[in-house]
Amino acid sequence: MNQIQNISSWSKIKPEYQELLNELKIKVENRFSTNLVAFYLLGSIGRGDDKPDISDMDTQIFVNRKITNEDKAWLEKIRTKTEFKYPKLERLDIDLVEDKELTDSSDPDINKFKFILKTDTVLICGKDITASFESFSPGLELAQLLNHKYRDSLEEIINYLPEPDEEDQNNPEYIKEHVRWIAKKALRLSLGIIMVEEPFYTRIMEEMANKFSDKYPIYESQIQKALLQYHQPTNNLNQPLAFCHELSKTIYKLADEKLI
Repeated sequence: MNQIQNISSWSKIKPEYQELLNELKIKVENRFSTNLVAFYLLGSIGRGDDKPDISDMDTQIFVNRKITNEDKAWLEKIRTKTEFKYPKLERLDIDLVEDKELTDSSDPDINKFKFILKTDTVLICGKDITASFESFSPGLELAQLLNHKYRDSLEEIINYLPEPDEEDQNNPEYIKEHVRWIAKKALRLSLGIIMVEEPFYTRIMEEMANKFSDKYPIYESQIQKALLQYHQPTNNLNQPLAFCHELSKTIYKLADEKLI
């Protein structure tokens, strides 16, 4: 069975985002200099299938020194300026990680992160640190890795939505942001369920939903609701809570049978 390959590339990135990434590259290199290990773009923008007002720009900086409060303040300043300048971006995620954190091979979250770096990134600058990372073929092992603690994630969002933290209390879009997050989780869980039975893999949400609908028509209503909430998330608190409970009794119940 073929292992999943990285289909992202610089040539697939839209020109306006190439411009932004070049700007970020200069800032990152100036900030971290010889402590910079690698700077990556992750996700749909590197695949060229991003959507205005839906897709975010997810970037990752790896350094070989401790991260300071000054670094965190610098990141926040960069993020704020960029989101103002590029309003079509849903958001800019620019995270900073010490490269030594990737050495814990016993942590499923680290292994999931390394798989994403291996198969869904564009190296913007620095050295490619993914050569030794493991890739996978579609199947139960990958389905379990990508959906680690899927029940915990659902419960977390159910508990969090009615009682957001102080930052989100002042964010009028927080419900939409978290509804889109759980919709993506549900769609990716549906992909995991499919992978248990056949060697199917995609990163495109519509393909996940359609394939799952074909294979499990009894759950078509729920997965299509997830796709709708991914594209057009509600800002009404009652709707996502009801939807999460519906997912718990349908797609997540199926996952309990297939993935555990």
